[in-house]
Amino acid sequence: MTETQRDVVELLSADHREFDRIFRELEQLMGSTDPDVLARKRALVDEVSIGLVKHSVAEETQVYPRVQKEVDAEEAERSKHEHDSAEQTMKQLERLDPADERYDVEIRTLIHEIRTHVEHEESRMFTELRASFDRAELVRMAEAVERVKKIAPTRPHPMTPNEGVVRTVVGPVAALVDHLRDAVSGRGKQDT
Repeated sequence: MTETQRDVVELLSADHREFDRIFRELEQLMGSTDPDVLARKRALVDEVSIGLVKHSVAEETQVYPRVQKEVDAEEAERSKHEHDSAEQTMKQLERLDPADERYDVEIRTLIHEIRTHVEHEESRMFTELRASFDRAELVRMAEAVERVKKIAPTRPHPMTPNEGVVRTVVGPVAALVDHLRDAVSGRGKQDT
């Protein structure tokens, strides 16, 4: 381990900044009926959904169990509940056509859910993580998060409980199916 490696708080915060970058672009595209803009919105929603699902699964399997056991069980439960709500919204977006007027409504819902979650997580949980674990442990957690993100599912699975053990067992099968579906459909491969 080198001192220049990112710790888990830095890694997850960087993900949050990337999600917000995509959200800001989506907000600029709201209301348009131009076919090119609709295609861009779909590509951005796919991109942010893939990132959010991978991020969430990694947190649920590698971070929240540690938070629940060693830091604050209530914080971990709150975050899992917030992930569940966002996953329901992402699933709804996956089913809608970007030309449907409900598409922008669901995008706004997702943006609100994630920004609220990020604000709470960064203001409370991340502070508690830094207070509870030394830098070396936070770096090891970041490495574990990165490993999980590489093999995590890419689509929301709202029927799968947001529990670390369940996600660890079910995740690889769901990820395989998701990656096959993405390869066939080209999802996540658009120029963004």
